Amino acid sequence: MKNNILDLGCGKNKVKNSIGMDKIELEGVDVIHNLLSTPYPFKEKSFKVIYLRHVIEHFKIEDINTILLECYRILSTNGKLIITVPHVFSVAAYTDITHKIFFTFNSGKFFDYEHPMSYYYKKYNINYKLIEVDCKVCWFDWKSRFLQKLDVFLSRIARYILLNAIKNTKKPSLADRIVKKRSYQFVEIKWVFKKNN
Repeated sequence: MKNNILDLGCGKNKVKNSIGMDKIELEGVDVIHNLLSTPYPFKEKSFKVIYLRHVIEHFKIEDINTILLECYRILSTNGKLIITVPHVFSVAAYTDITHKIFFTFNSGKFFDYEHPMSYYYKKYNINYKLIEVDCKVCWFDWKSRFLQKLDVFLSRIARYILLNAIKNTKKPSLADRIVKKRSYQFVEIKWVFKKNN
């Protein structure tokens, strides 16, 4: 396959140099296909990178499992699955009324094959390894030009604090508690998984 990057549920904002798949015909969508209709129209191990950007929060857990199973089929060995979701305690998580499920930074661990609670994935012999947790922060979402610059500055500080909290293994929920206390406008969680075998 010419492009080995797939952007599932891409909408109008497809990742550059990727194949975009969505269930609706929009500008930038290359393949029109419902994420819950498996198999996807791709061969096994077709992609080195698959993006699910602000997609899985729109599905129930059973449907997320269906999507992750199919991603596993079409992702190459050692390929990366990159998932982004809004943090449960950021204001924006509840702005979209189509969100059905909510996540914390640690929620991604449940998709990791080695996590004690990942027995669903062991049942299907899905071997994803969580290799990175990152975030983006928009503290206030101000509209005036000066305040936007201030927001960017404050959001960078907030991101730095959150990334250090995520790395704190002695307090695994510290980053989540910081987000809850600060009431950020938007915190995006990013998980990067590697497909083993």
